Amino acid sequence: MFVKDKFLWGVASAAYQVEGGYQADGKGHSNWDIYTNDYQVTKAFIGKQHTGNVAINFYDRTQYLQDVALMKQLGVNAYRFSISWSRILPDGTGEVNSKGVDYYNQLIDDLLANEIEPIITNFHWDLPYKLQEKGGWGNLDSVQWYAEYANVLFTNYGDRVKKFITFNEPFIYLFFIEPLAHNAIAKKANPYAISNETYGKQAEAVHHLLLASATAIQNYHQLNLGGAIGITLSFTPTIPLNTNNAEDVQAARIFDGLHNRWFLDAMYQGEYPDNIMKLHQKYNPTFQVSAEDMQLIAANQPDFIGVNFYAPAYVKADDSAPYNAEWFSTNPDEIKMFNGPVRPEYLYKLLMWIKNEYSNPVIYITENGAGFGVADEQLNGDIVKDPLRTDYIKRHIDSALQAKRDGVDLRGYLLWSFCDNFEWLFGYDKRFGVVYVDFDSQRRIPKQSFYAYQQIIQEMPDG
Repeated sequence: MFVKDKFLWGVASAAYQVEGGYQADGKGHSNWDIYTNDYQVTKAFIGKQHTGNVAINFYDRTQYLQDVALMKQLGVNAYRFSISWSRILPDGTGEVNSKGVDYYNQLIDDLLANEIEPIITNFHWDLPYKLQEKGGWGNLDSVQWYAEYANVLFTNYGDRVKKFITFNEPFIYLFFIEPLAHNAIAKKANPYAISNETYGKQAEAVHHLLLASATAIQNYHQLNLGGAIGITLSFTPTIPLNTNNAEDVQAARIFDGLHNRWFLDAMYQGEYPDNIMKLHQKYNPTFQVSAEDMQLIAANQPDFIGVNFYAPAYVKADDSAPYNAEWFSTNPDEIKMFNGPVRPEYLYKLLMWIKNEYSNPVIYITENGAGFGVADEQLNGDIVKDPLRTDYIKRHIDSALQAKRDGVDLRGYLLWSFCDNFEWLFGYDKRFGVVYVDFDSQRRIPKQSFYAYQQIIQEMPDG
């Protein structure tokens, strides 16, 4: 089944965004189950009562088999999906829910039967709520909570799954999503206003997460399962909004250190960027890391880096933004993809930077895609035209393959996403899928971008 060095063409998803079945078969509550079912919270940061309670109903095998058939039609040979921690361990630790384990066992077997390689992301933002109540990643015990959970996945699925990912996008999760949710719960007038002190505090949580990742990598290798384990990071190349403004240039440098260098420097150089460490400690003087911690992180490097790239960010100096760097709301480009400017040349630059700066690690592009609203797509019967997404996919794949030709050790490209789904802070109003979903009827319609990606895969040589 697994051909050595075969290039992976795939699609990706996350459990909370697609599964539904949020109370099925003994599953415990996750943080997102609680956030989205409390209208006061969702009103504050989604704007309406959108939940992942049903999503695209991927927990139902009859439904997901139809989706797997569509994946096979698309021509992909890999599917990256995440495990719902609270489906496996309803309380976060302790008793294992056998029905949850069985669900993923069946899904893995069904994918393999269709010659699609399963790639498991252990954690994609949905923490068991009972662990959230204990402080979540801010609690040092989270390292052992996660190690226990990861070992359940390795021992149950590692005989067939040969690629595991420890975490998805820790920066976005811990420096953006969680602070925003906490502000919404606290009924802050503007939940998007995140303080410097919050960033300083969250640095501890990120450090615990990296310790957890290193511990899981160490444990996985000791099991000798014959596969590989990596981590998926979000990358946002930074562009000063005004290159002639020294404050914008400095803000872009700070954001680059926070988002792009913090994790890779720790794993590959054994230390955090000094300028960012000093900022964190300025606003959280108790934040300290030991030499032993950094040695553990550096000694257990991931076998591969999962690169999530959507867009660069135009960064400007803004006193109201954490660490004076505003990046989320600035997009002066003409094409208004909601998640950033469409600049595929920055994917090439990013991949070459990682190659040159960090000794050319193995890379999989684990997410790349274009987010648009319903108004940007034309639904007419059985035809969905999404020309902007189609153009985005073609140009970004071209950039990725050029980087591969120029020496980047790129082993695969996994498109985000297969189906439209629950898009976190944006509910169901924003869409990334190459398959259209009518969320009321669960009807699927392949989009123009589906057929464009299908053609790209068909025209690629093997390997």
